[in-house]
Amino acid sequence: MKDKLFKNLLHSAEGYAVLNSGGQLAKGYKPDTVLQKENEYIIMECDTGTSRKGYLGAMLKAAKYLIKEKNGILILVIKEKPNTTVKQIAEHLREYLTWLNPLTNLRVVYLIETTKYCSDKTPLELLSSEFKKYAITIKAEV
Repeated sequence: MKDKLFKNLLHSAEGYAVLNSGGQLAKGYKPDTVLQKENEYIIMECDTGTSRKGYLGAMLKAAKYLIKEKNGILILVIKEKPNTTVKQIAEHLREYLTWLNPLTNLRVVYLIETTKYCSDKTPLELLSSEFKKYAITIKAEV
């Protein structure tokens, strides 16, 4: 999915409002979309690349942002390719999320394939039961 198309989708989650779509959230940090409910954030990145380093970088930036009073989750929307599946990326990120646990309030990362998140022009409601059915969830192991 093209970056501009993703940013223009009507992303929604119960109780959350869209805070940002591609703008700067913090110095040097421009996630694709951010939803907010008080001090709770849903940070979203959509990527068509196959670099595991890119997904790790997205997680590190979200982890760095979600400190002190800020809590939240990261959602990675991934276009699968033969050498890059949602499951492979989830396994790659799992140990890093655990390692980051003492430094951040990022506790959960959801990974979902592009066509499962948005099969038509209407994306799934974030964190809904249908969303969770299709997403792979990784949590920081304490």
